[in-house]
Amino acid sequence: MNKHKKAPSVIVSSTFYDLRQIRADLANFIVDELSYAPLLSELNSFPIDPDSDTVNNCRKRVENDADIMVLIIGGRYGYIDTSTAKSITNIEYLTARAKGIPIYVFVQKNVLALLPVWKDNKNADFSAAVDDTRIFDFIDTIRSVDKIWMFEFETAQNIIETLRLQFAYIMTEGLSWNLKFKHKKIPKDPNLSGESIKLILEKPSAWEYYLFAQSLIDQINALDDIRREYELGLVLGIREQVSLDNFSAWLHLRLEELTLVVQALNKLVSTAIEQSLGPPGQPGDADAIIFVTRKLATIYREAIEWSQRIQRASFDEELATVQSEMAVFSSSIIDQISTLGPNIKKQLEEFFALPEPRETRVIEIKITISIPNADKFIATLNATVNEIRNRLLR
Repeated sequence: MNKHKKAPSVIVSSTFYDLRQIRADLANFIVDELSYAPLLSELNSFPIDPDSDTVNNCRKRVENDADIMVLIIGGRYGYIDTSTAKSITNIEYLTARAKGIPIYVFVQKNVLALLPVWKDNKNADFSAAVDDTRIFDFIDTIRSVDKIWMFEFETAQNIIETLRLQFAYIMTEGLSWNLKFKHKKIPKDPNLSGESIKLILEKPSAWEYYLFAQSLIDQINALDDIRREYELGLVLGIREQVSLDNFSAWLHLRLEELTLVVQALNKLVSTAIEQSLGPPGQPGDADAIIFVTRKLATIYREAIEWSQRIQRASFDEELATVQSEMAVFSSSIIDQISTLGPNIKKQLEEFFALPEPRETRVIEIKITISIPNADKFIATLNATVNEIRNRLLR
């Protein structure tokens, strides 16, 4: 048996004392019927970090171990974390949402029935059903904001019967995806999101454009740290001394570096993007699309690093204005690449939101990136430097 394979871990998130028997019944179901690994804090098998408090231990179990969450909401809000003013159950739920694992939500029938009453009169007395009206806030957020399906329950058996079916659906879907992965080649790129992989496998209408947009978003998101450095103006590394005497030579080298970036960008925009998407009526090439978006992200990174090098340099005081102008020269490239994916995705969503029929309409998305005029920029900088020289010679 492959030691890396393990049974799915199911975390049961709820308050304890009022739902103790339901939790025990669910633990038995998870172990005896499914042979999955139960994650319940009252079990001896629940992993704990002795150096962490209760809240962080529960959060870590979701982050590190949980594959599925079963969230059960009854009449008690539970222990409240003072740093967040949220219950442990709420924190576990938010952690599972951030992790992206399946979440099955069960709400006690009598509590769920009071939700519309609470929404109409939030100051009414609900103490006969709940110990804290924040329970209703929690339920309303899950249902109305996060749009997660809810099941009502009265007994543990209600929950077990539902989970038995839902887990069977997961198995069926997993087998379907397994077949798709077996027969289709998936580009090996650690930055690809599940959404990009799904587009490659399912190939819906206009999948090439969707994939281009989503893959570019994925690639740019992977460079989030360097973008934050750039936006915050963090300047790290070796500094170069730039004076009036060596400025022209230094500027020439820097612009040669940026020229290579611009040339690569021109090639991608003028030919590679169109080729990867395929001619009208013909399928695109997923590998080529991923390659193009990865190279666009490389250019994006190079443009940021070029700007950072300018900011890092030690300019003579009289050249401070020139330094500021140079540092933002590559900003249009950075901004255009970072917004390209979301803009294309928005155009596609707007198109497919149009009323039927769409058969007679053509999707036309122009992918353009305007390149800064380097010659004009050089002329402006040289004019500025000459003006500074003349002023100093007077």
